[in-house]
Order: sequence, then C-alpha cells, then structure tokens
Amino acid sequence: MRFNTLFFTALAGFITTAVAQAGFCPEAARFGNIAVSPSTLAPGQTMTITTNLTCAVELGDTPTFLDYYVDGSSEHNIGGPVLIARRTYDASTSPPLDTFTTTLPVWFYIQDATYSARVDNSFARPGPTGESVIEVGAISTAINITGLTQ
Repeated sequence: MRFNTLFFTALAGFITTAVAQAGFCPEAARFGNIAVSPSTLAPGQTMTITTNLTCAVELGDTPTFLDYYVDGSSEHNIGGPVLIARRTYDASTSPPLDTFTTTLPVWFYIQDATYSARVDNSFARPGPTGESVIEVGAISTAINITGLTQ
C-alpha cells in the first residue's frame, strides 16, 4: 500500500511538472500541489509531505517561505491550525519540489472533525514603489486522523 501511495504521489508530481512545462497551469495549482503519504495516520506517526511548486514558479509565485499546518473543521471548537514545519524554500531546486518527513503531532484531535494538511506559500511581489511585499497563498489536501479516543 505504501508503494502505491508513493507511486501516485510521484506520478501526480510528474504530471504537474509536465503540464507546467507545456505552458498550462490551472488556477487551482497557482500556489502548488501538496501530497501527504500516508494520508491516513495516527498522532505520532511519521508522514512524508511533498509539495510540487512547478506551477507556482511558472506563474511567478515562487515561495520564500513554506509553512505547513494540520488544520481542522468541526461543529465544536477545535482551536487553530497546528504548525508542523516552517521551511525556507531553495529556488534553485529542480524540479521545484519541497519534500520532507515529519511526525503528526500528538494533539487534541477530535473524532467528528475533518482534517487537512495545508501549506502557506509566502512569496515576494514588488509593490507600486518597487519595494517587495510578501503575499500568501494556501493549498491543502485531506488527511484522515485515526486512533482517537474521544
């Protein structure tokens, strides 16, 4: 199963790169595409996150920083997103991917919530006077958190 997940993550990255090189980047990929493997995991479990930034670079939204979060929504108050990584992007990376392994933090997750892994792409843009400002765009993908006792 792990091989299939890694294979499809790599395939999605290859397709996004090929599409961007062909000069077509859909608006949904403006800030990149994120994949988490495995996408079903328990608190404390290791996961690999791959963000394909081909379209972000192609469209001029090359990251300066990438902030990764576990974000949730529910009818109950579950607090804000949990920061899992803050990374400085190396713009010389070819192909433009950000891949790393981390652990899902042990936190107060609740059973009836829907969770996602989110990355905030912070990128510089020149303002009207030529000074750079930092804008932020976000992308996310669903994850399933298991092993909850609440």
